[in-house]
Amino acid sequence: MIDNVQDETVKAEKHGFLGSLIPLVIMGLLVCIVPVYMQNCINSLYGTYYGLREKANLLNREILLQEFEINKLTSLEYLADFAESAELGLYDVPMKIMVTGESNE
Repeated sequence: MIDNVQDETVKAEKHGFLGSLIPLVIMGLLVCIVPVYMQNCINSLYGTYYGLREKANLLNREILLQEFEINKLTSLEYLADFAESAELGLYDVPMKIMVTGESNE
């Protein structure tokens, strides 16, 4: 019976040592892995941020080009050139086509 009690205490000591060692190993691994994981997440977010910033800059450039084109198309010089090329005769002297009614002489 004494041997059984001694065997149980030896088993309990072994289990106690392994029971305290395994959580320490797991905690050590977590301490090593978590910073790497967080760094990867931050790098991914920065990559997304810079990609979106580049797209926003391209869209702002496109907006500015469109506004420039609108300003160009609505300028008086462009409209005058267009009227001349389309032969609208905006600078011609108007001509009476038909006289209606009697003259008041």
